[in-house]
Amino acid sequence: MAAEVILAMNTAPAAIGQHGRAALSERCDRLLFEERTGKSHALNAAVALAQGEVCAFIDDDAFPETGWLRTIPAPLLAHDRARELVGCGGPVTPRFPASGAPAWLTALIDRNPTFFLGPKHHLGANPIDYSLDRGKRTASPLGANCAYRREIFSTYQYDPRLGPNRDTGLRGGEDTAISIQLMRDGYRLRYIPDARVVHPVEPNRTTPKFALQGFYYQGAQSVRMRRAIGLDAELRSLLEARREMWAVRARWLRKTYKRKRQAAFHARLDLAFMRGVLDELRRPFGTLRPPR
Repeated sequence: MAAEVILAMNTAPAAIGQHGRAALSERCDRLLFEERTGKSHALNAAVALAQGEVCAFIDDDAFPETGWLRTIPAPLLAHDRARELVGCGGPVTPRFPASGAPAWLTALIDRNPTFFLGPKHHLGANPIDYSLDRGKRTASPLGANCAYRREIFSTYQYDPRLGPNRDTGLRGGEDTAISIQLMRDGYRLRYIPDARVVHPVEPNRTTPKFALQGFYYQGAQSVRMRRAIGLDAELRSLLEARREMWAVRARWLRKTYKRKRQAAFHARLDLAFMRGVLDELRRPFGTLRPPR
């Protein structure tokens, strides 16, 4: 199977330097620089440059396992593909530092089939369709391991108000938004268990501080993503968010007082998430830089 590798850099060419650009060019077919801040801009620019039938995506700090580039697009290139099948996703396994991950972090990651800390994505050993039914807990593909038919990008794009962005502090949401829109409009996305990617976890991402910040931005991101794709009806009112935040605060204080450290920490994470929700609900949609 012929394929081209496009490396999209979300920076200016001068930031890399001549020698750096030469080294990177040896590792790909096309080296693309997108100077507008935000991963979504870089993704959209790369898709516009791509020429194949399928666009497969992987993070710059992730490692595909053997056969990934053959496996992830295969259902989308099959001669008997259902027309509504336009996307695929696969497992993402976190690889922790040699010193290991703290028990509190692995407990957080293991309790959910898709978790932003790590990141981790695992829906089992069998291929299944992703679903908007929350009861099925099938989530949506992660941006670190997914593929889409190129023609869908004539209608759908990655939203620049979402996604990793050093100006906003947000860490994702662009991948979830586009997959939800596709499924909502009647398209199918397929989970491919054999298309595996490993994602290293830097030591600074295994600290309570990083987790607390992550839950805050996850809360803000959940609101912004729903606004971006027109799910405002799902947003809780400002008053409801305030009430829930204070309920979380009260639970945290009670558990701290009783010296249940792990439960108290989980309550602090919930509180950080609700602060993110509340701050984003207060903020005019599309404005930048959530408070850190």
